[in-house]
Amino acid sequence: MSDFEDDRGGDEATERIPIVAIGTSAGGLNPLEAFFTNAPDSLGWCYIIIQHLSPDYRPVMDELLARTTHLKIRHIEDGLPITPDTIYLNRPNTGSVVEADVFRTFTYGKADQVPHLPIDSMLASLASRGGEKTAAVILSGSGSDGSNGAQILHASGGALLVQTPQEADFPSMPRAILSLGIHDRIADAADIPNAIRDIFTTGQRTAPHIGTGLDQSLNQSILELLEKQHDLDFGSYKETNLQRRITHRQHLRGIDDPSQYLELLRNSAEAVDELYQDLLIGVTEFYRDPEAISILRDEVIRPMIESSQSDEPLRIWVAGCASGEEAYTIGIEMTEALQAAGDLRGFRIIATDVHRHSIDFASAGAYSADAVHKIPEPLRRKYFDRRANVYTVVPSLRQKIIFSVHDALKDPPFLDLDLVSCRNLLTYLREEAQARVISMFLFGLKKHGVLFLGPSETLGHFGEEFDTINPRWRLFRKASGRRVFDRTMLPNRLSRRATGRMPANDDHAPVPRSRMSPVLREFADMRGREALFRSYDLLLKNYAPSSFLVTSEGEVLSWFGAASAFVDTRSDLTEWSVEHILHRDLHFVIDVALEKLRAGDFEVFSRRVDVDMGKDVAQPVTLTFEPLDKVNKPRLMLIRLRLEAEADDEPQDYGGDAEGTNSEDAMVLSKRVHELERDLRLTEETLQHVTERLGASGEELQASNAELQATNEELQASNEELHAANKELVAVGAEHERKILDLSSLNKETEHLFQILRLGLIVVNDEMLVKRFSGLGARRFSLEPHDINRKLSVIGPRFDFIDLPEAVERVLLDLEPISAHGLFENEPLSVEIQPIIEEGRSGKATGAFIIFRPHVSDQEEGSL
Repeated sequence: MSDFEDDRGGDEATERIPIVAIGTSAGGLNPLEAFFTNAPDSLGWCYIIIQHLSPDYRPVMDELLARTTHLKIRHIEDGLPITPDTIYLNRPNTGSVVEADVFRTFTYGKADQVPHLPIDSMLASLASRGGEKTAAVILSGSGSDGSNGAQILHASGGALLVQTPQEADFPSMPRAILSLGIHDRIADAADIPNAIRDIFTTGQRTAPHIGTGLDQSLNQSILELLEKQHDLDFGSYKETNLQRRITHRQHLRGIDDPSQYLELLRNSAEAVDELYQDLLIGVTEFYRDPEAISILRDEVIRPMIESSQSDEPLRIWVAGCASGEEAYTIGIEMTEALQAAGDLRGFRIIATDVHRHSIDFASAGAYSADAVHKIPEPLRRKYFDRRANVYTVVPSLRQKIIFSVHDALKDPPFLDLDLVSCRNLLTYLREEAQARVISMFLFGLKKHGVLFLGPSETLGHFGEEFDTINPRWRLFRKASGRRVFDRTMLPNRLSRRATGRMPANDDHAPVPRSRMSPVLREFADMRGREALFRSYDLLLKNYAPSSFLVTSEGEVLSWFGAASAFVDTRSDLTEWSVEHILHRDLHFVIDVALEKLRAGDFEVFSRRVDVDMGKDVAQPVTLTFEPLDKVNKPRLMLIRLRLEAEADDEPQDYGGDAEGTNSEDAMVLSKRVHELERDLRLTEETLQHVTERLGASGEELQASNAELQATNEELQASNEELHAANKELVAVGAEHERKILDLSSLNKETEHLFQILRLGLIVVNDEMLVKRFSGLGARRFSLEPHDINRKLSVIGPRFDFIDLPEAVERVLLDLEPISAHGLFENEPLSVEIQPIIEEGRSGKATGAFIIFRPHVSDQEEGSL
């Protein structure tokens, strides 16, 4: 039992119950017993043990743990609230989560993905507590269950402790956590309770030896190397997180001395890049905290759509988006809400992160089956295309999200935002950096814009600027339309690099472009380009002739003026080619011009065409074809239109009088048709050859398929045999378990009988080694469990009235019992030695019983 004293304060009843969640699998009994031998049983902690259990397994862990702890032990039930000083055990084939300190359970079905990950589910659900007085412990086990849930819990502020892999019988689960580099402590199972108490009491996550002055100096040098190579200031990040990741990467390199690791970083840009990638790994998932997403949908997104009076697209910023799951989740919810409301407005999500690799991954929009399993099945089918085990975001959703590298600590914020989501960043930052980022969000939000933070994050001193929508899930609404911006929150690097040196006598002097930061220079370029594009649009609208702009591939790039009367994009919004969107009466002459443009022998020429406008009305149109670019590909051509009503008003400066189509035009197209027919014949011949080869390959595949079918049948037969053998093993295991329980019960009854009869017993084998002893014998003669398999002559009791080792040896040889009585410690004692003779081994004893009982005289026995 633990020697911990009850040090709870008088007002602790108002605090949340501390939770210690323990994940274990194979080889978990020994570390659990070691853990609970030293775990406090009166500090109000709640222990939750999640194991991997077979569906047919009858759990006996409660009986086993009851031998080492006085804590109450219960099995998890749906709707059961957590209570202090209690151990909760999961049930077979059942998943468990904690919601608002109440257990919720669900049964695994045949359609559920295997293997089941009950430890991940439990740890991820505990993240909603915000990490307050919450610790996760990973003990011996196979596989990597718990690693994903541990990342989510740790990101929300929970403590993470891992059993030493060298001590674990099955170290896969501890090593999976250690490979992530996010653990707070690593210790033997018996030492973990002390470490948890230290964390809960002091708040100090890392062991006391971490963070010496020497380590601080080395860390600062390492961070300077990172800033120099990647232009990212890590001074705003929490030191403990940085230290943990640096140490993790150092150990992966097989280096024990931090100074040697610093030297490696100085000489290897690749090593610096590895560390940079490690430091910026974020934790996120689709539909993380489903309750929070539901509240966001009902209390923010739907009211935002219903109350908005503007036709402008809604603007959303997801800061610290990591690998993009949260951005896509919000995108799905926005699309669903707009469709349900019949709102045709669009929306734009700007998802940013400082980590380039994460942005590239998010932009690809391809995720594994494990990553998308939390998305409801109808939404998964609607918004993802499945290829094998890879789920790719559909283009209609992907086009609404812009992924960009952006540092929320130093880069300017985005403006006119309806919603800002930042649930994966602030927990890694120092307090002043958190205030700086929230200041940026406040500046970018519209009036009544919404801020969505992580469950363990707060607004700090900006709380008065927001109204609270939901305190548990950290949803806040901006209370005013003011753009509150605290200039003291500007990072030094931005103010130094972005503003340059201003003349002392001119507060409004422009910043020299060469001294602007890359971010501000990009913003300036963007503003210049936008102004230039607007100017181009106005010039084209007012001064461009009625015309089409067409490429040599037949693609219509744009049209101007009266040319729009001959364009129809209603039937095809994607294929803007001459054949698809221009009037059919224009096709022939434009095809002639395109053929000349492709041939490269092109001079300005005109053709007159009668265009059927419907209702028996023909509109004479003169088309003038003029090459714009004969060098680059695709080549460009301008087709100018002149309607008959304009003929008297405009001069004929288009290369001569226009004429109708002629035989030369027909010859041009006829030549093109002959070329296409030739290409078609070649294609048919090639396809025939390919078809023959595919036929031969098909026959080979059929033969291979037959072999695979035969192999599959053999594997099925083997699988059935293994299944039958497994059933037999389960039955044998159940029988063994029953026998063990029977033996345990018999052992307890025998010991109780010895107590009633006041008998002590020592059993030795034929080599005079002690094999077992009764409780009364152990207490009377001071025997300990480690005396098992030791010589009787070494640990046995010493009597004045009998030489016990010699008497036992004589009994083993003669096979005759010996008895004696006398005084031991001033009390009468009778000793009887009986040989143990197994059936079928006559003439030789396999051991002896040494029986001790209080001596009763013949007179006393007669009186009895």
